Amino acid sequence: MSLPFKIFTFEPKDTSKKIEGSAIIVLQEWWGINETIKNHAQRIANNTGVKTVVPDLYKGKIGLTAEEASHLMTNLDWNVAIGELETLAKTLNAEGYTKLGAIGFCMGGGLSLALASTLEKPLKAAITCYGTTPDTFDVTKITSATAVQGHFGGKDAMEGFSDPAAADKLEHNLKNASDVNIYRYPEQGHAFLNDDDWSIEKRKELGFVDKDIEPRSHEQAIRDEAWNRIYTYFIKHLA
Repeated sequence: MSLPFKIFTFEPKDTSKKIEGSAIIVLQEWWGINETIKNHAQRIANNTGVKTVVPDLYKGKIGLTAEEASHLMTNLDWNVAIGELETLAKTLNAEGYTKLGAIGFCMGGGLSLALASTLEKPLKAAITCYGTTPDTFDVTKITSATAVQGHFGGKDAMEGFSDPAAADKLEHNLKNASDVNIYRYPEQGHAFLNDDDWSIEKRKELGFVDKDIEPRSHEQAIRDEAWNRIYTYFIKHLA
């Protein structure tokens, strides 16, 4: 089965702890496939023992400015993207990966939930980091076959997408999913898991974090807490 996009694959560095037969689909932010999302994918693989796969939904395009990223995200047809991700899931199943998880960041968080709501063979776990679906996708269709976890910042101002009200609405609508955990981090803004130099610059530029603090050290404890919750959850549901 041919795939409609390029994929980037990341294996755990410690192969002795690898969980066979499982894979995690890692879904991009609005920027596209940059070093940040690749680093997230490798980090997840290393700390869970699960192979991660990053599909390039923008087909090679990357946004370097917020204007470019917004243009790319606006032009992404979510119905087409979900259809392509369903093809990826079926391909992974055919290759022997019978337990699949998905995690996404920002736009990718919404896509992970959308995929969980439509996939014929359910995901074992879906995680969203500061993102929800458009109303065209119904997360109440996520069944008890899929566990759902979410991570949202209390100071996230992306209204209707990842602000506190959006997190509350998501939690309310996940009534049919299993092992639902929607975590709130009161002092964090949008994209708080991104701690590389370029991402910090963009977060400050976009007002996601106070320009007077040094996020790498200031947010370290919160990031560690969130990442550990993510690793533990995937191991629990994919092992």
